[in-house]
Amino acid sequence: MTAKSSFLTNLSCLLFVSPTLASDDLLSLIDMPLSSLADTKVVSTTRSAQSLADTPASVYVITAKEINRSGARSVADVLALAPGLHIAKFSNYDWGISARGSNEALNNSLLVMVDGRSVFNAMFSGVDWDLIPVSLDSIAQIEIVLGPVGTIWGGNAVNGVVNIITADAENAPQGKVSVSVGNYQYKEVKLHEATQLNAKTHISGYFEYVEHMPWTSDEERVQPNQHFEVLTGRFGGRLDYQHLENTWNVQFGGIRSEEDYLWARYNPHFLFPGQPSAQNFEQVMVAQEYFVGANHVYERANTDMWESDVWLTYSSNDSTDRNTQFVRLDLDSRYTLNDLAGTQLMLGANVRLIDETFATYTQQDQFSMPYLRTTQSPDFFNQSYGVFANWTVPISDRSTLMLGSRWQYDNITNSVAPQPQARFSYALSDSQRLWAGWGRAIVTPSRLELSTDFQQNGYIEGAQFSDGNYYDYFYSYLYKGNEDLAVESVETYELGYRFWNEDRLQLSVSGFYSQRDNIRAYKGVSSNQWVIVGGSSPGTSGTVIEEYVSQYIDPLSTRTYGGEFALKWQALENVQLNSNYSYKRIIGDCSGSICRKNNEVKYSLENHPSHFVNAQLMWDISANFWISSVMQYVAPSVLHPDSTSESVTRWPRIFNVELALSWLPKQGYPRFTASVENLAANQTTEYPETYGSFQNGTQYWVTAEWDYASSLKQ
Repeated sequence: MTAKSSFLTNLSCLLFVSPTLASDDLLSLIDMPLSSLADTKVVSTTRSAQSLADTPASVYVITAKEINRSGARSVADVLALAPGLHIAKFSNYDWGISARGSNEALNNSLLVMVDGRSVFNAMFSGVDWDLIPVSLDSIAQIEIVLGPVGTIWGGNAVNGVVNIITADAENAPQGKVSVSVGNYQYKEVKLHEATQLNAKTHISGYFEYVEHMPWTSDEERVQPNQHFEVLTGRFGGRLDYQHLENTWNVQFGGIRSEEDYLWARYNPHFLFPGQPSAQNFEQVMVAQEYFVGANHVYERANTDMWESDVWLTYSSNDSTDRNTQFVRLDLDSRYTLNDLAGTQLMLGANVRLIDETFATYTQQDQFSMPYLRTTQSPDFFNQSYGVFANWTVPISDRSTLMLGSRWQYDNITNSVAPQPQARFSYALSDSQRLWAGWGRAIVTPSRLELSTDFQQNGYIEGAQFSDGNYYDYFYSYLYKGNEDLAVESVETYELGYRFWNEDRLQLSVSGFYSQRDNIRAYKGVSSNQWVIVGGSSPGTSGTVIEEYVSQYIDPLSTRTYGGEFALKWQALENVQLNSNYSYKRIIGDCSGSICRKNNEVKYSLENHPSHFVNAQLMWDISANFWISSVMQYVAPSVLHPDSTSESVTRWPRIFNVELALSWLPKQGYPRFTASVENLAANQTTEYPETYGSFQNGTQYWVTAEWDYASSLKQ
């Protein structure tokens, strides 16, 4: 047992026997009523607080109570509670998440933020879901906007936005410690503290540490490495200051993850004579991100508002497919005229500067590594500048029109991309809304697809060729970027309806149709073979080197239609049911030479699940007990009738049940929560077999939470 493991185990035992008083924070979640849609405020659609009932977009809110009751241990797990998202788990710390589109390894169509700060990593066009520097216990709510929100947020807000809103320092957990232990060597400790400095200032902070195995799989391929660990630490702090018309919020935080990894090195004989043909060894890969930032709001006496944000982020990763580091500066400012002749006008501007550095490799590295990403320009100063306007016009007492657009310039393509939107809301009654929307959003151009190359290598010593002779065989697949790619864009039409019955019922129904253009695909460019005579391993005639080159092109497009149904029902005062159903259908199109004789390229775009169901039942049995259950169902994908692809390319059926039971024995004790996940999906995979994903086993764990601040007050 490691020192870290021993520390966590001892602390867990201490908490299980520590006498404490009742936890006000934990008990405050008991019997919390369902908020009316009219009372629920969201900011992710317009960047200003707006009633969810009046928001002309498909928006879903996951509350702090729903997060707490779900038993989820990560943001990715929490998002399974929302409609319109496809959540697929690759391993015990790696997920793929998409909204209204394809669930791809490099998913650049879903913008993910924490308090408006992007955690989207432009270096690999995606989100590291296990590396989001936020504590679940600090989250006030998660807002999911489905559809394009590029006018408000800029690039990558294409098919949706996930905005994680943390609690302000005044409402953050005050004096709370929790410890969790479970199977697959799962151990986690969390510490939260908050206090009031004076009448105008509050501060809060947290620290979390977790360790677990990379896999929860019984597969034979992982058994030799089941001693591997993933160690992750995250921390954060917040200061809120309010005086008269000025409000300041300052935040900092970070995350660092160390992952045990089995790496390989090839030793082609003509370069490394006398060495073994391949060597396997264990190493630790490190990924980390740190940030600091501030938000300032100035509210004028005439109700106008000026709000500004500044964020400085450092990120690095030493995995060879994304061996990069960057420093990013985000500046954003907007001014809202809340009464411009009876209308509201928001004007804003943003600047994003990224100092990018890709790793460099020697020629020997390119022959010895299984895979790596390279570029001819390792250092680059990425610049993006934008302006936007959004105008909200009340047409009548019942109807409102919203018009806006963003114009964004980037120095990667030296072009300006417009992102317009138009939205309309109509009040059918005091508790019913009908809304419609149209918008266009772009995928932010990235050097990943424009000017970097990804190389996969293999080496066989003493392979027999068709001429009957034996050669050392080195082969390489090179996937090249293309600086002539057009900007990828999505245009979406939406229609929705909402109904609510005070704090008893919330109902939301939406439908959409999207056109996505300039989707990337790889086209074979060349294949080359070289023969080096002599200098090879004993018994061989030489070395054969083969290189297969493909390059990004953009001939593909899709038409996607579907919809979402979301229901929150307070069935009894102590029972709440949340249920969601989503449907999407993707139709692929291709206009290039790559598709003239091969329809499989566009058929692959259509090979994604169409039906998604999830439900959450929360039952507050008493002040001492609550129970919660989450169910998730994903229908298997259906191949095109004319497709010749094998069944191993299909997305599998997923049916999963999770349970959590919480017990507060009596005043003076911690609250204990027992959780289990993957009950009905033990040892199943959530990706097609061709992706090489891992099985996910049934996991269970126990958590002890102690609110020591409330105890001391009493």
